[in-house]
Amino acid sequence: MKTPRWGCVLLLLAAGLLSACGGLSTEAAIATGIAQTLQISGLETAAAGNGVQATAAQAAQDTPAAGAADAATATALPELGTALVSVTQDTNCRSGPSVQYRLITTIAAGQQVQVLKTFQGSEYVVVQVPGGAGDCWLWLRYATSSDFSAYNLPAATQPPTPTATLTPTATATPLPSFGGAWTSKTASGASNYTGAITFTLSGNTVTGSTQFSTYSYSFTGTLSGDGQQVSGTWTSSVPSNGSWTARLLNNNQFSGNIGNGWSFCGWRNGASEPGSCQWP
Repeated sequence: MKTPRWGCVLLLLAAGLLSACGGLSTEAAIATGIAQTLQISGLETAAAGNGVQATAAQAAQDTPAAGAADAATATALPELGTALVSVTQDTNCRSGPSVQYRLITTIAAGQQVQVLKTFQGSEYVVVQVPGGAGDCWLWLRYATSSDFSAYNLPAATQPPTPTATLTPTATATPLPSFGGAWTSKTASGASNYTGAITFTLSGNTVTGSTQFSTYSYSFTGTLSGDGQQVSGTWTSSVPSNGSWTARLLNNNQFSGNIGNGWSFCGWRNGASEPGSCQWP
């Protein structure tokens, strides 16, 4: 408190006044000094009050309102930018979250793309197709980040699973075969003979027998790798023997020869005799 210091000053002032008023009576001088002392004391009190008010006002100006401080703190959070992701190796980006969906593009290793939506409980997010319109579903197995919860991205809705298109199995067209019954013919010049013959196949071995005129003929041969030609030997009841060869023209015709200038051909299932019975 400042009262003791001001009290000393007042006493000194009173003493000075008493000296200056030497012509006054002692009682008058005392009375005058007391009155002046009281006046000065009142000025001191007023001045002290004004100082307190000024200090309080200044403190009020220096102290921010609590609400303003709270508001400043609330808006001081950092702003999040665009959600981006990249992959460490080339990754397919599809029309849905599995390999069943159509491939749209491939995200190259190190390429950044924008994340648009998340799909809870999966390893997929929806990203912007780089350099084009639309979006695609990116697998996060090789992604540099998999948590985008801080961005408050919308949730993606899974597209309907595409129906698998079954590719029909191609049915191989069977190659023509020597096996089965034929009408056969052998000819040389003006002489020609026909007879029924049945070829039997066992592995790549062909056997068959027929009768031309009054003579029987037996054939044995080996098929080529594709089964379209046969070469072998024959015997007959003449008696005679020789070599033979034949090739399939289609499943119902063949042409060939039995040596010594004799042609050998066959037909079946309503087909006609080949245009050329001789081969080669």
